Amino acid sequence: MILLLAAIVTLETDTTRVAFDPDRNGAIVSLVDKATGRDFAAPKTSAPLLYSLSFTNAPSLTEADAAGVTVKRDGDSVIIAAARHTNAAVAVECRFRTEPNSSLIFGRIAVRNNTGHPLTGVRFPALVWPKQLGALPEREFLVLPRNDGCLIQAPGNIGWLPSAPYPGSASMQFLAHYDDTAGLYAASYDNQCFTKSFGVERRGDVFRLAMTHRPAIQSRGEWRTEYDVVIGTFRGDWQTAADIYKQWALKQPWCRRTLAQRVADGDVPRWLAEPSLFYAYSLRGEVEPRKIGNRLPTVPAQAEAWRELLGGPTTFMLMSWEKLGPWVTPDYFPPFGGEKAFMAATAALHAKGHRTLVFLSGLNWTLRKQGGCDAGTLDDTAVFEKRGAASAICGSDGKPLLSGKADAGVGEHAVVCPATPQAREMLLGAALECQRLGIDCVQADQIVGGGMAACFSDKHGHPRGGGNWSAQALYKIFDEVRREGKKRDPDFAWSMEEPGEFFIPVLDTYHARDYAQGRWPRDGAGVIGVPLFTHVYHEFMHGYGGDSCGVSTNAGGSTLYQQGMNLVCGKAPGVAVWTRAYDPKATDAAQARLLRGHVELWRGPAREFLVFGRRVAAKPLDVPTVRGKFYTGGDRKPRELDVPAVLHSQWRSPAGDEAAVFACVASEPVSFTAFGQQLKLAPGEVKFLPLTVR
Repeated sequence: MILLLAAIVTLETDTTRVAFDPDRNGAIVSLVDKATGRDFAAPKTSAPLLYSLSFTNAPSLTEADAAGVTVKRDGDSVIIAAARHTNAAVAVECRFRTEPNSSLIFGRIAVRNNTGHPLTGVRFPALVWPKQLGALPEREFLVLPRNDGCLIQAPGNIGWLPSAPYPGSASMQFLAHYDDTAGLYAASYDNQCFTKSFGVERRGDVFRLAMTHRPAIQSRGEWRTEYDVVIGTFRGDWQTAADIYKQWALKQPWCRRTLAQRVADGDVPRWLAEPSLFYAYSLRGEVEPRKIGNRLPTVPAQAEAWRELLGGPTTFMLMSWEKLGPWVTPDYFPPFGGEKAFMAATAALHAKGHRTLVFLSGLNWTLRKQGGCDAGTLDDTAVFEKRGAASAICGSDGKPLLSGKADAGVGEHAVVCPATPQAREMLLGAALECQRLGIDCVQADQIVGGGMAACFSDKHGHPRGGGNWSAQALYKIFDEVRREGKKRDPDFAWSMEEPGEFFIPVLDTYHARDYAQGRWPRDGAGVIGVPLFTHVYHEFMHGYGGDSCGVSTNAGGSTLYQQGMNLVCGKAPGVAVWTRAYDPKATDAAQARLLRGHVELWRGPAREFLVFGRRVAAKPLDVPTVRGKFYTGGDRKPRELDVPAVLHSQWRSPAGDEAAVFACVASEPVSFTAFGQQLKLAPGEVKFLPLTVR
């Protein structure tokens, strides 16, 4: 008997060639970067090599379980169809295609499920590749769109790799693994914000792509991706991968208008684009050493002290403003200190040209909290059962999901489902009341990147589980909050914690943490923060420098680095003192120099670049490194990282001119050469360098 093997079927572009093996039911057995010959596929594995399907109360299925499979080439496409699977009435069709003028391979999957067991997850494409690309693991990096963006150095040596839900802590929909030779790029090109997750799993000597699509729950019927997944190869670094993604992103609804256009037509208030220090200061804090009291009366003087130091106004982030204590929600009002005193403070800030900002605790509902409350202990369970439980996000058992511990963090809490009227009431009602109290900018905190847990309630009027209903519901609420707030005052602004591309049109700004290293959202072994979201979306979205950027009366540590990162990443400057007593005029000289320089650059010729411009790829500077100590939270030791003594970035203005900006974060002056010029910067000194002149 002669066994005839089917011919391998291939698709290729100018950079990438992908091979599908009919004898393995269409498995992806080769993914080659044509310029270098590197193959990113690892076919000698038992892992899925095309797709993996998960069900409720039934085993997972992969292409290895398929029967009646055909693999055929049809013009610029390859179609892999499975009529059924072993012991399961499930049919699958995968289509891959090339497109003119694109170096990528585009794919979609459709699943017909007649098992009676709901489909809960579709991993597609199920790529598998070597965990180490070459001989120098320290030169390998995994790119993840986790919040503001991060790299994982030598990922093959890391035992656990983070993953991120989209929407949520995945701010975008791509990842990459590269070294100095070539890289692998994988993405989802979905502009309707369907639920999915992004990550990479290590399995022995290989990595598995964990791009998992999350359907809404249905026992039978057909589900298909309503968007493309893409794979390809590239040569370059994380900026190169980001530029590939940006080619798609620029064509999406959230990039219809630039920030410059939105400010010009009044959609985003002009004050956000003007120089201002975002300052996080707790109203409950040290009124004297180790004595906590009411600091509301000190707010106007704090703002004026910063103006005297930096020469510009403050956007005063009034922390711990809530009625019962920080992060206690939704019973916010009247605010801490009483309505009359609170409004007097906001009016005093406005009289001097300052602005105000507060955080809402998202759609959380505090049930129990021990400590951190004015009363010491809070138990709101009975009120929640009466008013909130019916609207809460539910688990698969139909009961409200509870999380957190009463004696830690934000306490034990539930989360209200964004598809319910209660969610609209919580966000819109609180935002408008904050506005009445004199608040200019309200932030939906603790809805990181617009992500919410899946809700399985059958009483909220939405599909159970995944899909895009949650993002669409939240988008609708955000849009209404902005419209209603701006009816009352065109200068009203709405913000969100951490970026999320889908929500750009219904936000005025976002809480950025480009300055963070070693702590959430840049925590974990080998993790290095990079301005990934900034690189893709800066010219469309205003961001400010967070609620945890350091400031100190002492030199050293990581504060100068953090402040410098806010500058070179195009963010409005921000510093935080929270509960500690602080005299702005006693700020370390180098930090004051950097913050003052930041404000002056935003006011001067750098404005068109740092506020409205596009970040472009920049090569590393030939400068020494300095050792930074980064606080990682809890009782853990600070993480020590070597960072460049001079931070820098490169920008293109809306008019097409290019410029670079530099910030010295060393404790001694640094001399270096950049763009053919010899430069020398003192600690905290900044430099704006035009590269083209019209």
